[in-house]
Amino acid sequence: MVDRIGGGDFESWARDDLDLASGPVPLAIADGLGGHRAGEVASHFSLRELKARAAEIDFEDGRAVSELLNDISRGLHERMREDPALLGMGSTIVVASITSRSVIFVNVGDSRGYFCDASGFRQITHDDVLQRPTMPTQSRRSGAITQALGGAATRTRVVPHIHRVDLPIGQWSIVLCSDGISDFIPEEKIESALRDGSIDARDLINKALEAGGQDNISAIIARFGLAP
Repeated sequence: MVDRIGGGDFESWARDDLDLASGPVPLAIADGLGGHRAGEVASHFSLRELKARAAEIDFEDGRAVSELLNDISRGLHERMREDPALLGMGSTIVVASITSRSVIFVNVGDSRGYFCDASGFRQITHDDVLQRPTMPTQSRRSGAITQALGGAATRTRVVPHIHRVDLPIGQWSIVLCSDGISDFIPEEKIESALRDGSIDARDLINKALEAGGQDNISAIIARFGLAP
């Protein structure tokens, strides 16, 4: 079952069953860069291009994934050249491509992917952020990210992070989220809510808002063997 909410204009979808019979199911969040122009344009463009090409991509193929995301980044730069009002627009992206046996997590930027099963709750993706070495590991985040799709006047090649998780027999769940979730809700609270089995994506949104979240807030929850 998957529950999704987000998309910049607070689109929401009802709970749906994951249909893996016809191939992998990709889920994705793109978060426009705060402090930059037209972040919503960049995030919508990134998701539209990803959706158009996802069926032809093997997300375990690092070269294919890299070319796809760099093509998207190149497209953002082309739009910037065509319209100076869009200069500097950019987006993070996080993808979970789910099959009956595994999940491939892909990310660029600081939107995150988490995996939860009987062995624990853990962040799978890598945060592309400047670290503060004098602070505890859990707090090593800053507002500056080290790479994104688009995001600068000069185009540089992005290097996506790709991680595979083999699905266990039994219950599991996935959370994809923007930093509007991860910066305002401690991981232990996300884990506790997931293990309760009753939380949906809107609950995460509300918890982030209650915690003072003022950033873009998007979340996707997918789970197997847990009550909705």
